[in-house]
Amino acid sequence: MGGTGKGASLTTALLATALWLQAMHALAFADRSLAEAPRGAVLLAQAQESGTFRGVGIVTAVEPATGALTLDHEEIKGLMPAMEMMYNVKARALSADLRKGDKVEFSLDAKSYTILDVKVIERAK
Repeated sequence: MGGTGKGASLTTALLATALWLQAMHALAFADRSLAEAPRGAVLLAQAQESGTFRGVGIVTAVEPATGALTLDHEEIKGLMPAMEMMYNVKARALSADLRKGDKVEFSLDAKSYTILDVKVIERAK
C-alpha cells in the first residue's frame, strides 16, 4: 500500500478506521458479557443497534460517480471520534449540490455508515 500524497493518507486513514471499528466490534462481542466489556465497546455495540447519529463536518471530496462524500468530521458522540472518512450516501441527489469546503450537518446510519441526509450549514468560500 505504498504511495504518497493525499490519496495515500486517505487510504491509510480509512484502513485505520476500519481496523479500529473491527477491534471495537470484537471487544463488544467477545466471550464475556457487554457489562464486562470496555465502555467504548459497549457504546459502539449500542450505536450499531440504535440506528441514526448526527454529525458535523467539512466536505473534502465528492465522488462524481456515486455521490459518496469524504468528510473531515467532528466527533460523532456515541459512535466514533473525529476523523476524515468517506461515506456512501443513501441517494446520489444528497450530494449533488455539495462542493469541497462546505460545512455540513448530516445523519448517519450506524450499521451501514451511510449518510441518510445532509444539510449545508456554511458554503465554502
